[in-house]
Amino acid sequence: MADIREKLDKLRADAADLVQMSRRTSDPKKRELFERLANELAIEALELEQVVKAQSRSSGPSDLDKVVPLQARPARR
Repeated sequence: MADIREKLDKLRADAADLVQMSRRTSDPKKRELFERLANELAIEALELEQVVKAQSRSSGPSDLDKVVPLQARPARR
């Protein structure tokens, strides 16, 4: 179970790094790519967290503050 928790923490850290990369780049295509990748990793982290909780059947403290929030993209024109 500790191995899964480590992977979950790594997914969250990678998602946060991609968010930072998207904020730093001036290239709009790279910004969109980094944001999309960050969202995908955040979703994977949420799904993995659900699996961990289902397996452990214990309701420990939530780590929601570590999850990168998903942001809706503006509609394309």
